[in-house]
Amino acid sequence: MKNILYCLAIVLLLMSCWKEKREEVLAYAPVYGSDADIKTISLSGTQALESGGKIYVYNNMLYQVETGKGIHITDISNPALPIKTGFLKVAGAQELAIKDNLVFTNNMKDLVVVKIENNAATTIRRLPETFKYLFNNSRPPERGKFECPDPTKGTVIGWQKKVLVNPACSY
Repeated sequence: MKNILYCLAIVLLLMSCWKEKREEVLAYAPVYGSDADIKTISLSGTQALESGGKIYVYNNMLYQVETGKGIHITDISNPALPIKTGFLKVAGAQELAIKDNLVFTNNMKDLVVVKIENNAATTIRRLPETFKYLFNNSRPPERGKFECPDPTKGTVIGWQKKVLVNPACSY
């Protein structure tokens, strides 16, 4: 009986010393948005360029995609002195075309047609799921470890790098 108590005490002592390895890594964490926020397209003041994408010139205006966030609008009527005039907030934006003063872009998986006039943006048409096979935000843009998406927090609208402790997902 005495031996059993000694063995039990040793096992408990060893278990109390056991610690889970804590690994801090620079990895991707999902950025979430609600469905209402995602589908809201609006025109706002200028923003700093962070992750520039495609560029489109129409008349005297230059439009540049801010990957995943929207479109910068710059007046280039005087090329020596370009003037940023606004930012079209469109969640998930990656593509851009303009015809007849209408902006065609993607809003996550949807194709949207937006008219900009009088300092306001109006969604003229939305074609749902047009980019359903091309747009996949379920994984980060680079291979490695990342924080697993949690559908209860909303829809993943992008990814940001930050220090994570023991990220559970990888690819």
